[in-house]
Amino acid sequence: MKRLTITALAALAVAQPALAAPAADPERAAVIAAVQQFFDGMAANDPKIMGDVLMAEGMTASVRPGPAGSTVARFTPQKQFLERTGGDKYLERMWDPVVTRRGALAVLWAPYEFQLNGKTTHCGVDVFNLVKTDGRWKIAGGSWTVEPDACPELKAKAKP
Repeated sequence: MKRLTITALAALAVAQPALAAPAADPERAAVIAAVQQFFDGMAANDPKIMGDVLMAEGMTASVRPGPAGSTVARFTPQKQFLERTGGDKYLERMWDPVVTRRGALAVLWAPYEFQLNGKTTHCGVDVFNLVKTDGRWKIAGGSWTVEPDACPELKAKAKP
């Protein structure tokens, strides 16, 4: 039994590098950083910070519950989104982002919490389409759900 335990431990030691987490992907990190910069710009009410990673030609879409079980979708050019910045205090936090990428195209999908003037108004899921241009990831478009009652469910599914 002792020899079996030693053999098993030796095998585990040899396999350890194969079980280790994959090497960090700098492109994945850069995609997440671009979206985080956008959120940081929102929090600072600074259209320059947001505009640095947002392609003005893009569109945003928000999807929220409507009356009698309907869905209301609102579309806004990203340029207008930048022009409306200011006034209130915004804070958006995402967690567990999933990034899918091929070449210069990436999609980031993540649950989020949104606060307005220090109060959580809703949670939901963000989806950002990004394009790598001139060596930098930029948000070409975004869409999100607005779910006022989803925070407990989405936060319960968060990875520790």
